[in-house]
Amino acid sequence: MRYSIMFTRKSPTEGRKVSVMDFVLGRIITFEVSEIYGDEMEQDLKDYINTQTKKINTGYWDYTGKHKM
Repeated sequence: MRYSIMFTRKSPTEGRKVSVMDFVLGRIITFEVSEIYGDEMEQDLKDYINTQTKKINTGYWDYTGKHKM
């Protein structure tokens, strides 16, 4: 598996942001969920996020710690 969701966070002004680890390129990608409908994101990342949409929307990976990001 190339991608894995690290955490998500919900903002009242920005919507839900997702941080995903890309194990092939060794990077963390952070984006808003609405960006999967654009043209700039890689198709395989879009496909992965589409399979995880239900968990993302229910807050499964939401950051709930006391520290601000």
